Parts: sequence; C-alpha cells; structure tokens
Amino acid sequence: MSAAGLSVRAVEDKTEFLALMLAHWGSHSMMIDLTVYDCAELDLLGIFGEDGAAMAYASWTMRGAVGLLCALHSVAPGQGAAICLLEAVQAAAQERGATTLKAMLTNDNMPGLAFYQKCGFRFSRLHVEAIDNFRSVVPSIVRTGYMGIPIHDAIELEIAL
Repeated sequence: MSAAGLSVRAVEDKTEFLALMLAHWGSHSMMIDLTVYDCAELDLLGIFGEDGAAMAYASWTMRGAVGLLCALHSVAPGQGAAICLLEAVQAAAQERGATTLKAMLTNDNMPGLAFYQKCGFRFSRLHVEAIDNFRSVVPSIVRTGYMGIPIHDAIELEIAL
C-alpha cells in the first residue's frame, strides 16, 4: 500500500518502535479492553517515507471479530501518515475478519481523542482508575501526560469496519 510516496508494510525489527513506547509510556505493555498486551509480541505495521524513514507505527492484534489497536505512534506528526496507517490497520483487521476496531487511550490524551474522533471512532467505555490499577502490573507507567494532566483512567473508542 502506498499514498503520495508513502509505503505501509509489516515491521519485523521492532527496536525503534519499542524505544518510542518506553520513551512515551514507560513500558511496551499496553492495556486494551482491560487485557494487557506486550507490543513486542503483536503485529506491527509501519508507514515509511520515500527515503525509507519511519513516519508512524501501529501495533495491533485480533481477539475474535474485534481488531485491537494497541498503540499508534506518529514519528512525523502533521503529515497525514498516522491517518494513512490507521486506514491500513482497519483494512488488515477487516481482512482477518474483524467487524470492529477498538482503541484505548488514557484520560490525558486530548490530541489522540480528537484524532480518533475525526477518523470516525466513537466512545464505547470509560474505565475509571484503570491506569492506576495497571500500574500494579507495570509500575513504570508515567503518572502525568499531556499538559501535565495526571493519568488515571482509560477511555475506550471503537469504529465499525
């Protein structure tokens, strides 16, 4: 898949992506639908520019007929790469039989909430204190995020495929 010189492909060497996870989240373990996933063990798609440099990564998996987007990280914000990559994840999930794609964000992630809603995702659940509880499993998770907002809760969004 490619758009305007961009190419999407499966990523085997997850080193750069896992370093991004550690830098932004404090772990490469993620929770979605109240289940913990290690992004090192999940499918990883990347979108790359003409020069071969990564522009965004998406870690995802399937559970039944539900695609689970565990992490979407833009390395080059504002260039449309994340939207293109999200569309590629939706297509890949559909190919595997998914009828829904879910994403889970922390309560501080205002840019992410806006992004997913602009892409058609809808709120499906609020998990109060889920991140506080998740810290008992992964204590290295950051405690404050966007604009210094304390991170406590998880917000689940989904889109029909």
